[in-house]
Amino acid sequence: MRPFGDRRQNLRFVCTFNLDQDLVSYSDESGHIQLPLARLRKPDSDPLQRSEFTPFEIASSPQLDLAGFPPPYKKPSTPIPKSRLDFSSRVLSDFADQWRHILRSSYAESTFRRLARAVVSIATYDFRVDEVCTRQHIYFRSSYVTVLDVPSWEPYERHLFSIGGTTVVLHQDLQTALKIAKDEAKESSRVMNPGDRTKQRTYLLLSVRHMLVCHVDSAGTFSYTAPITLMDGLTLPSPSAINLLLQALSPSRPPPPRTPVHNLPVEIQDRILEFVSEGSFEAARLGCILGLGSPFPWMRAADWPRQGGPVQLFISPSHRTEFSPVESKICFGDVFSGVSYR
Repeated sequence: MRPFGDRRQNLRFVCTFNLDQDLVSYSDESGHIQLPLARLRKPDSDPLQRSEFTPFEIASSPQLDLAGFPPPYKKPSTPIPKSRLDFSSRVLSDFADQWRHILRSSYAESTFRRLARAVVSIATYDFRVDEVCTRQHIYFRSSYVTVLDVPSWEPYERHLFSIGGTTVVLHQDLQTALKIAKDEAKESSRVMNPGDRTKQRTYLLLSVRHMLVCHVDSAGTFSYTAPITLMDGLTLPSPSAINLLLQALSPSRPPPPRTPVHNLPVEIQDRILEFVSEGSFEAARLGCILGLGSPFPWMRAADWPRQGGPVQLFISPSHRTEFSPVESKICFGDVFSGVSYR
């Protein structure tokens, strides 16, 4: 991770003991230095001097080589409802902002699979919302996500899996992910009966930093979109990247069943959704899943005596009274994601 140069920075230095490589490193705003741990195991040696350390640079994040993805590129055409696009765009951008100290560095495979799970879960609304609406006194106040935190929710166990009609391929190298997708497509075509072949198969190639979408038609023709940056920790996800992500995962959820509520005016649908939760955030998530209501305006519901106004990313816990707005915390399984709204 890169903890320095961040507005959440509240530390002077970081010491890291790498037992695998038998090194101890020291980092501050001036740079990074390291020393073999064997030096510290000599009790009778002279006092440790800074000059004994060797400067080093933290490995930069992998760069995408576009030469491995020559055109022509397929242009995605699946329309995304405005309600889903508005809701997911905000949550994905806030998640990327909270974890930018991880995203802008190189990270371990387990961390990568945790980040991938978060991206897919948010895009498919497959997360839990814990609502805090009671009085609360905070004895210790700190940011929900600090520059020393790492994701702790359960990671994906496999690098290749299906979500509905989309096959997700996880790999930190997008070219390797493309090879995996092509091999899987060939194997699927070989074992599939001609009468069972669907019109088109979709592959989402996800390295978290970048992504692209592949399609295989009924004739076995393989095509893909242009690679695009998703979450690199330096800039927020672009609207085109989020739109492509949602398009790739749109076959993962079947269309919601039609109910009598769908025949009601949108204004009445909005009023019905207000009763499903204490806060407006969970109601908006359910509206996206069911295809009900209007796009979420990111405004708090008029729930007097609580405060109205815009829904905002909440950086750290604070005292609560009966006048405090409902706080909605996004969780993956039972683990808090670091993204909370009030």
